[in-house]
Order: sequence, then C-alpha cells, then structure tokens
Amino acid sequence: MLNNYFFIDGSALISQVREVQKNLKSFKGRRLDPILLVRYFTTVLRELSEGQYKRAVFYFPKGGEKLIEEYLEMPNFKSPGKIRDINFKYCGEKLKGSEAFNKFVSKEVPKKWLDRFTKSEKGIDIEMCCDALRYASAGRLDRLFLMENDDDFIPLCKILKEFGTNVSLIYLSEVISPNKTLIQVADSYDVVPEENLNSIFVPVPGSTQK
Repeated sequence: MLNNYFFIDGSALISQVREVQKNLKSFKGRRLDPILLVRYFTTVLRELSEGQYKRAVFYFPKGGEKLIEEYLEMPNFKSPGKIRDINFKYCGEKLKGSEAFNKFVSKEVPKKWLDRFTKSEKGIDIEMCCDALRYASAGRLDRLFLMENDDDFIPLCKILKEFGTNVSLIYLSEVISPNKTLIQVADSYDVVPEENLNSIFVPVPGSTQK
C-alpha cells in the first residue's frame, strides 16, 4: 500500500466552500462532507492513489469549531464500525476578526487576492509543514495530496520532492483562482468539476434536494 496522505488546510477549505456558495447559487446553505471529498479524489485519481490512502488530516485553528460546523458536515466519531481514516487536527490559534472586515473581504477583494485576506489563523502552516517533513524524512510519504493556495508552501513542495515525495494539489471548485506558482512546483493539479460537486455536499436540512 502506498503511503499517500491528504493534508487539507481547514481555513483554505472553508474559504473555498464559501466561494462555491457565493458563485453557485444551488449550493447556498449546503455543507461539504469531508469524508466524501477525500473519497472523491481517491476514486477519480486512481492512477495516483491506487484508490487508497493512509490518512487524511484536516488542520483547523483552535477556537474555530463554530465556523467549522457552519460549513462542514462533521462525521459522527461515536458511531462504531465505520472506517474513516481521517483526523481533524486542532492546532495553532484563531485570530480575532470583525463583521465589518468580513463584509469588506467578501464584497471588495478580487478573487485572485482572496486567500491573502481570509487568513484567520496562525500556526497551522508550520504544523502542516512539520508533519509532512517528518513523514517524508522517515520514508513514510509517497504522495501528498495538498489542499492549499498559499505561496508559503512553495518551499515545502520543493523539499518534499527532494525526499522523493510527489505533491498533488487539489482544489474544491473551478470557481477558485489557483495559485499558478504553487501549481508549477507541484507534480499534479486537480479540481472537482461543477457537475460533481453534488456528490460531496449534503442537502440543505429539510429540503428535498439530492
């Protein structure tokens, strides 16, 4: 079995969910299912993952649980017998924000600079890099599926490739403006097409939507 991992920056994921809801009206109020997201990529990218992965790690800032529940369909970890192979890692620190600033970002900031303005935490980048380098240096990381759009991860991608690890960037939707420089240093780049988004989002509670 290949040592393939998913490292997903929770802030980047929620930012991309917001963009989907903003640009695709049929997704307004719908939450993303993290398990279905990982399952989608392992199924579609079988030539890279052989349909398997070791573990998917979602990195979220401490204190951001309320925001997470608004945009994600969190799994029931108390339910026995269901193999998930995912981990929600709470680390770093959530920065204080304001409603006025959030409104300014959503209305005034161009898409290509959105990631720079929606940074609401610190410490998670370091945690992700440390975990990736620890696995790679021990020969336990064959491919990293990385959901990130920040220039800060360019050095990590380069170093991982020196260790022999392949780096595959993943994005949630075509409405997200990808970081072209980050794409250039990765081994592959994939996105969920609009027609497949329904398979990873749950319906609005109480609706008849499928």
